[in-house]
Amino acid sequence: MPVQKPQHRPHVRSLDIRSGDTVVVISGSERGRRGVVQRTFSAEGRIVVAGVNIRKRHQRAGQQAGGTTAMQGGIVDFPAPMHYSNVQLVCNRCDQPTRLGRRLEGEQYVPYCKRCGEAYLRGPRA
Repeated sequence: MPVQKPQHRPHVRSLDIRSGDTVVVISGSERGRRGVVQRTFSAEGRIVVAGVNIRKRHQRAGQQAGGTTAMQGGIVDFPAPMHYSNVQLVCNRCDQPTRLGRRLEGEQYVPYCKRCGEAYLRGPRA
């Protein structure tokens, strides 16, 4: 009986950007636009920002799965995922694009704004 090698899983990098954070686009056709992050995809390194990278999908009318309501057809606008390297986090204190650092306060690491030095406070995760 042959010995099987263990499957190697690729390393998934955790993103500094989370849903609910405000970001500004720093490259591409949407450069300079601000928006709030709706979703993050850590495995692909992509995020969805509300109002940025809007695409059109031609939706066929049909019935929703498991329900009796009919889905309306037509052209649907939706924000498409974009790579997280094309955006930069906006500090909620100084309102400037910044990077995050981490420093030890008490017994836990707290993210802070590299531009103004203030702690970067996030609301509770939904």
